[in-house]
This record gives sequence, C-alpha cells and structure tokens, in this order.
Amino acid sequence: MRKIRALAAAGAVAATLMAGVVAATPASAATTCTTWNDDATAGITCSYYNGYNYVRAVAHCTNGQEIAGAWARVGTGAWSYAYCSTLNSSLSYAYSQGGN
Repeated sequence: MRKIRALAAAGAVAATLMAGVVAATPASAATTCTTWNDDATAGITCSYYNGYNYVRAVAHCTNGQEIAGAWARVGTGAWSYAYCSTLNSSLSYAYSQGGN
C-alpha cells in the first residue's frame, strides 16, 4: 500500500510539472519580434506581440531617463525606434510595450 501511495504522489508531482511546462510554452511563443540596438538606439518590429496591434521600443538611458519610440503596427514590418541620443545619453537597456 505504501508503494502505491508513493507512486501516486510521484505521478501527481510529474503531472503538476508537466502542466507547468505546457502552460509556460504558449507564453514563451507569445511574441515573434526582431530587436536591434546600438550604443544609443533601441528598435523593435513584430509579426505578433501578445495579441496587441501595436508595439514600441522603450530605451532606458544611462542618464536614468527613459524614452519611447513611436507605435509601430504589428504584422506590417514597421519598426519602432527609441533614441537616447535625443536625451544626450547612451543606451543602458531596452524593453518593449504593446498597445491596441
């Protein structure tokens, strides 16, 4: 009886782990984007972005300020660029935002 309980518990753990993997897979496939950056600029274009119609690049600059690019329509090949150079700074890191 103890062996059956141990196997049942192990099966429940394995099922829980598999559910976590299955649930994580769609989220990781939720964007299809290409990014680009240099010392002062961040850019992004997406064919799909979490169900949003628009995407934009946001640059966090080394002077602590952030600047966002123009909205680019998802699926059109349009790019959004954010320029730290307009803030007399360079790029520290970049991220993106989606909108409808």
